[in-house]
Amino acid sequence: MATTMIVSRSSETHTSSEHGRREGLTLSLMHDTCSRKQAASRVSRAATLGSVCVSVFYSLASADAGEPHYDHVVHLTPENSAIGNFPAQKKAILTVKSGAIVKMETGGGNRWGEQEPDTWLHENGIAVTEAQHTAIKEIDRVVKETTRYADIKNGHLLVGPVAVEGAMPGDTLEVRILSITPRIPYGTVSMRPGRGGIPDEVPEIFNRTVMLDLKRGVGIFEPGIEIPLHPFMGVMGTMPPLDEGDNRRSGPPGVFGGNLDCKELIDGTTLFLPVFRPGGMFFTGDSHAGQGDGEVTVTAIETANTAVLQFILHKGKTLKAPRAESATHYMAFGLDPDLNKAMQMAIRETNDYLKDIQVSSSSAPSRCRASAWTFMSRRWSTTPKAFIR
Repeated sequence: MATTMIVSRSSETHTSSEHGRREGLTLSLMHDTCSRKQAASRVSRAATLGSVCVSVFYSLASADAGEPHYDHVVHLTPENSAIGNFPAQKKAILTVKSGAIVKMETGGGNRWGEQEPDTWLHENGIAVTEAQHTAIKEIDRVVKETTRYADIKNGHLLVGPVAVEGAMPGDTLEVRILSITPRIPYGTVSMRPGRGGIPDEVPEIFNRTVMLDLKRGVGIFEPGIEIPLHPFMGVMGTMPPLDEGDNRRSGPPGVFGGNLDCKELIDGTTLFLPVFRPGGMFFTGDSHAGQGDGEVTVTAIETANTAVLQFILHKGKTLKAPRAESATHYMAFGLDPDLNKAMQMAIRETNDYLKDIQVSSSSAPSRCRASAWTFMSRRWSTTPKAFIR
């Protein structure tokens, strides 16, 4: 089960959301000066493993983002990929120093099945550029040729692991999301009988192709129905802890991150991940062009993205679970198969986060109880969401 809880708070001192000018907001410097005002929070439950995201709001004036510089490129190849799990036996595909910026080309959107990609593209009336055609050929090759581990045949198409020099268990890996851009001109939405938010009302498999209009920032579901795009990576995580085994499946998220499916993790956001293995061993994948607060069909708009990420190591800073920052929120996650336990973890993680940013955690619960209203969303099972103000 998954819940999302967001506590919003205002601040007056920061003036830029640009990553390079936000050092005072990184995990090691959470005591940066901020005057705090009244809190607001929201709770979203999505169902898989419990994933609770709590965010604390502060205001920042946005800065224009240019084309990100990068130090390394990871291409989408079978050698750089894993499918459906986080294989501990897979050696690092790249080792970088703390502070390095890496461009990672990822895959997804491969709904052609046993067909040749070109045939599927033609049948669906999808025109592609040369670069997009190259990306699609890469995706097809990765699906066909990537080594499977522990007899796991299908699942998320992942790229990694990327190791960070000096990272050891007990450290924290900061991942600054500088840019995420779709590599292909479409995304797909699909559903199968017996799954999703209304499992008994889906009589047969369906697949819908959503064309992406990146200039206008919308996905065209069908004429007259357009969906706002906010590309993000559904999976970002370090290698799972030893007690989860050497071939932990990528489906449910965990304390290492993984399949958080948090739509807030877009350009300009920073994700903080606990390190459980030497090097950290970072994976990403499950590319999305857009998603609501849950996946009612068990999919978002599935596509293939290019992600430009910066990796910063925080030695000796230990986290129990992922955290994140955007230009407007602090976010903490709680994780448990039991939805109630996930919510409880979210609250505790929020209080710990508030301590780190020099806000008294003792006042947080009373503020969160002030008032609330709820509505229902769906992702695999019932997903309540509450906005608490």
